[in-house]
This record gives sequence, structure tokens and C-alpha cells, in this order.
Amino acid sequence: MCGIVGHIGRNGGTPDSGGNADARARALESILHRGPDSQGQYAGGDVWFAHARLSIIDLSSAGHQPMESADEQYVICYNGEVYNFADLAKSLALKGLRSGSDTEVVVRAFAQQGVSSFSLFNGIFAFAIYDKAAGKVFLVRDRLGVKPLYYRMDESGFAFASEIKALHSLDDRDIRCNRSALHEWVYFGTALGEHTLFEGIRKLLPGRYLELDLATFAIKEVPYWSPVQFAGGPKHTGSSSQIIAEARALLEQAVTRQLVSDVPVGVFLSGGVDSSAITAFASRHYTGKLTTYSAGFDFDKGANELPKAREIAALYGTDHHEIHISGFEIGDVVEKMVAHHDQPFSDPANIPLYLLSSRIRDTTKVVLQGDGGDELFGGYSRYSTLRWMTAARFAAPAVGLLNELAPRSKSYYRRQRYINALRGRTTAEVMALLLTQEDASAHPERIFDARLREEITRTDPFARYRECQSHFAMEDVVNQMLFVDSMIILPDIFLEKVDKSTMAAAVEVRVPFLDNDLVEFCFRLSGNQKVRRGRKKWLLKKALAGIVPDDVLYGAKTGFSVPNGYWLRSSLKPLFFDQLATFSRRYPGILDDSVIRSLHTEHTAERRDRTFLLWKILMFMIWANRAPRDLSF
Repeated sequence: MCGIVGHIGRNGGTPDSGGNADARARALESILHRGPDSQGQYAGGDVWFAHARLSIIDLSSAGHQPMESADEQYVICYNGEVYNFADLAKSLALKGLRSGSDTEVVVRAFAQQGVSSFSLFNGIFAFAIYDKAAGKVFLVRDRLGVKPLYYRMDESGFAFASEIKALHSLDDRDIRCNRSALHEWVYFGTALGEHTLFEGIRKLLPGRYLELDLATFAIKEVPYWSPVQFAGGPKHTGSSSQIIAEARALLEQAVTRQLVSDVPVGVFLSGGVDSSAITAFASRHYTGKLTTYSAGFDFDKGANELPKAREIAALYGTDHHEIHISGFEIGDVVEKMVAHHDQPFSDPANIPLYLLSSRIRDTTKVVLQGDGGDELFGGYSRYSTLRWMTAARFAAPAVGLLNELAPRSKSYYRRQRYINALRGRTTAEVMALLLTQEDASAHPERIFDARLREEITRTDPFARYRECQSHFAMEDVVNQMLFVDSMIILPDIFLEKVDKSTMAAAVEVRVPFLDNDLVEFCFRLSGNQKVRRGRKKWLLKKALAGIVPDDVLYGAKTGFSVPNGYWLRSSLKPLFFDQLATFSRRYPGILDDSVIRSLHTEHTAERRDRTFLLWKILMFMIWANRAPRDLSF
């Protein structure tokens, strides 16, 4: 896993837009945390690629990047892993390989197959390929968006990078906030789809490639794979026992594939269903003794899964490590995470993931983790709710009247938010409101000053949900939510969290549940085949019977939650108001101070839980206050 950045000059470019050595050096330096093992650059004409390498496969200099093909027609700058590279080398009869790296197989496959090669790659990746003969540059992102890729086009040329900070390093022009994305952000804590909170900077969507013609600077984006291609398609017609057996086999195959590495591989073992399944299968196929890691934090109040993880590790004979991590100086970590995300990303689970990765990076570079299991197999309560959505929406008004009789406690507001979500005007809106912790009737946009609030509220914060859900209207409603989650919360929230918080510590995380074959199998099942009579993860748990202990499969999930609500009332309160004072001086007329102070007072007095909204506000203020140059709103 690595960091990539590049710039393609247009009309000679300008010295401060990537053309000079200082700007390029700053851009590469800004992503060195992603690849501390070695760095490299390619410069040819107006094309410049740079690479920071985290050596995982073929640790020799033969795997150095950027890498040119033997005939020097192609140059690749690659971040990720393609797990089936050895099989591809055989099936494509690639002769004369100069290295044992997947990078060389990727560029050779492209040389032979062109853009059709992208659908052959089973892995997690984001890369750029320069085809000198065709005069084109291609950017490619993996199917479900595990690895990030950002780009910008302006009068000086085209730039791309693994992280936004590298794009800012390439020039010193004004940085403008993308106001059209603020309405999404205030609901979900991040921008969705191709949006970022920076005007002119976009994310390449998962499963797409971008083709840049260097003669005309015309751009086209093309999907090479999408969940949409499974919409309304034929479903698996096998018996339940056949489907269960196939799910088990495909998950085991996925874990086995992702053990390929020239450095030790470990597992983040929480003691839950998904990580226990990965540990079970990895311990069968890993050469040597598998290392597992579990974490206990001084802010989990003892409600963790360390005992369960310990039992699973003993069952499979892993080299198990319990890491106890303190949240001391949590303010410094919070600011550091804003810096690594480059945006006001608001899932606080990035904090423990970063702390854990920081503790293991000196011994383990590659870790398997259970992300994706909930989104493929239906692990959230909302999937069960949606199964009865028609009845639930019909009952919502009556339940709402009953709730009005209850005391105005935290439970009252949680129930009311859920009831209001079910009152959404469309299926897409219900899905969006079931995800966010915000209640549309509470108008979270009120944190902004009146003039900005008026502009923001002209936009639709649920547009991405409407767009994605519209493709799956012919599916049952549980499948609709599963498909939509695979296109929104996976790439935009959970996988974003995993990439930025682990790569900040130079640790590569792999996600076996998002293996190509396993994903496509799940996409060819009905909702009822995965969530049977409202039972979450019914299929996965049946598939793991006899492999993972029943008390893990069917026991209560303990987990732990980050106590950011408590921090906002205590240790982070000074930071919150320091950031508010700085923001108000630097950016007057953007936030409504009186509303924000009122929200914080209400939260501190524990009259109402405002954790999610206040956390977003804190991330937003830190983001703007630490911008390399003043943000223009």
C-alpha cells in the first residue's frame, strides 16, 4: 500500500502549479506517511508521477515505482494490492516478468488488454497509467472504493493524488469551500459520492476509470464495474443449504487470497462475528503462526470484547496480543485525524483505529479486518426495519403520538428521530434518515449563519441517496438498502475511515468480505436469502456454524463506542471553544455562534444528546482553522 501523486501540465502549466521542483517535493512529502519505505518520481514531458512506497510484495528494488514497462511505452503509479496477480500472469501468458510484484502484472495486463483489464483485478487499488503512444493518462479505482483517489482540473493542468493535501501542495492558489457539499456534510458528517468539501476537487467514484486525453485535455469517466449491473438480475436459485455452503467457501477463498504478502500478515480481532470468521479461515491457510491483535481502551469503560477475542485466539492458536491504549491527550489525536482526512470527517471510530495501528506498525504492516460484512450480509437493525417498512411507516404516526406522552429524555429523542425517519417522503429519504443521527425536523443546517443557511438549504442533502436508490427500485427493499449502502456508506464513511486512519500509521488493511467473487455472490441473492425473517446476518451465521462458536454468532455484541459525547463535555470542551473563537475571528458570517453555544450548553447539561452535531462542528472548525491558506466560503 502506498501513496501516489501526479501532475500533467497544460499549455506549459505555471511554475506554482506542479511545474517546479519545490512544489513537487512538497506534494510527495505530504504523503510520505503512506509509504515510508522508498520514494520515486517519473518526469517525461508534461507528465510527472511520484510514489511513496510501503513495501508488501517483492520488497526488492524491482518493485520500485513509478514503474515503466520494458518497452517504455507505459508508466504506472500504483497504490494497492491485486491479490490474483499470480493467476493473471498465468492466464494472460505474461512472459519475461522482471519482478515478483503485482504492479508489473497490472501494467502488463493493461498493455495487453487495455481498459478491459480493469475488471480482471481482484483487489484494493487506485492507480494511474500513462500510455505514451496513445497520449493518454488513465486513473483507476477499485470496485468498492477501498483505496481513495482525488483529482483536480484547472487552467494549469490535471492533478491527482491519494490525499487532498498533496493537491494543495502543488499550488498556492486560494482554497475554496464547496458550499454545495455542506448540506450533505451536516447530515452525514462527510461529503458523498464524487463530492469533496473543496471546490474543484473531486473523488473518482469506485469501479470507474478516468481517461485523460493529453492532446485535448478532454476527460471521460467510465464505469468498468458497478453494483447497478446486478439490479433486477436473476437471483440464486439454489437451496438454502447450497447457498450456505457457497457463502462459506467463498469467504474462505477470499481470506486465503488476501494472505498473499512478502511481509507478516495479522488480523484485527474484535471478538465479533466478522473478525472471528476471518481469524478462523486465516489460521487454516496462513504459513506460520497467525498474529492477532485486540485492543482495550481506557475510554471503553470496560465494555469491550477482549475476553471473547481471547477465546477465539486460543481456539485457533494464534499469536495473540492485547494492546491497551490510553486516550490521554485526545485533543492532539483529534486534530491529527482531521489533518489526515483533509476534510471534517466525523466518524470518531477513526481515533481508536489510528491508535491501534500506531502501536503495531513496527511489527506488522498488513492486517485483515472485517469491514463489509454488515453491508453484504445485513448486519444493521435498519435492514430488519426496512423489511417491515410499509407497516412501520403506516404505524409511525400513531407511535409518534404515543411517544409524545413520554418524558423528554434522551430515549424520547432517539425514538422520535427514528419515527421521523420512517416518515420520509420517499424510500431513498427513509434510507438516508435511518443512517444519519440527524433529524430533518430539527434542521441541523441552523448551525450556519442565516445567509449561508439560506443558500445551503436550496440543495438536496439526500440527492446521492435518491440517485443510488433509483437504480434498485425493482429489488426488495432490504436489497435496496444493501445495494445503496455498498455505494455510499462503505466508500464514503467506513472505507474512508479505514484508509486514512491506518495509512496514517503506514499499516495496510485488507478487507476479505469485499472480495470480488464474494461480493458478486451476495449481489445475486435476494434480501430474504441474507436477512431471514428479520434476523440480521442470517446467511453468514449459518455459513459459519461449526467454524465460529455459537456464543459469538448468537451472543450479544458488546463492542465499544468512542465516548466523544463525554469528551465534548469534559476534556475537549476547552478545545471546542478555542476553535470556535478562532473560527469566528477568521471566518465571520459562516457559523451561528449563538446556536452552537446553545447546543453545547444543552449537551453539557445532559438535557439532550447533541454528540453527533457538536462533533461535526468541532471537526469543521479544526479543518477550516488549520487550512494551509484561508478558506474562501
